[in-house]
Amino acid sequence: MQNNYDSRMADAGTVYAGFWARLAAYLIDSVIVFFMLLAVRLVMSGVLSALSGTMLGGNILFDYTLKDIVLYLGQVLYFILCTRYTGTTPGKRAMNLRVISVDEGGELDLLTVVYRETVGRFLSSIFVCIGYLIIGVDREKRGFHDMLCDTRVVYGKKVKVYPAYPYPPVQPSAVPPVDPSAVVRGNTAGAPPTGTAASGQEKSFGAVSPAYPAMPHNGPYRMVQPGGQNVQTEEEKGDSDHL
Repeated sequence: MQNNYDSRMADAGTVYAGFWARLAAYLIDSVIVFFMLLAVRLVMSGVLSALSGTMLGGNILFDYTLKDIVLYLGQVLYFILCTRYTGTTPGKRAMNLRVISVDEGGELDLLTVVYRETVGRFLSSIFVCIGYLIIGVDREKRGFHDMLCDTRVVYGKKVKVYPAYPYPPVQPSAVPPVDPSAVVRGNTAGAPPTGTAASGQEKSFGAVSPAYPAMPHNGPYRMVQPGGQNVQTEEEKGDSDHL
């Protein structure tokens, strides 16, 4: 079968539904119809038992009994009502498909839907379902029932695909500018000026030591440089005795 995305209407950009998509939709509808008619089967079994021996208890139309006719009408009404009033069925909706009419600008009238779902499907099912198999080779993906009623099965809502973009790069944090008023003779803010205790530390240890802030020497305590001796002057000793 041809790919169901190959044929497109050049003027409207409509995508025709291919064989496999329509088959999947029909299988979904068949399951739904089976469970919907399950209760009808049970009721009709009791009715036929009660009508046994009467004219309605046997074959009514050729080899078809009353039960067969009721089940067929229930299945046909499912497709007729769904297609006429919604343009699709639950199975087609699950596959994003809908039925449109070419002559009526996409609108489906009741006579066209009834003819398509009864006579058209019957003719498509004869000769090993050849009327359905031609969907895979037809340019517009039409079955025999579509050709009779001039209908098309197309994809419904178009899904808009947004391209995936990578995450934006992380912007580096801005470095705060250096205050020009804090720069003293080429030293940045926080660096001790030349001639403070840090200079002696650098000369003593041969490496840059943490900068110690300049402390006043008029209090009872004074800073002791690393490696130095803690020698109190007479004035400092006298001040400490008062403490």
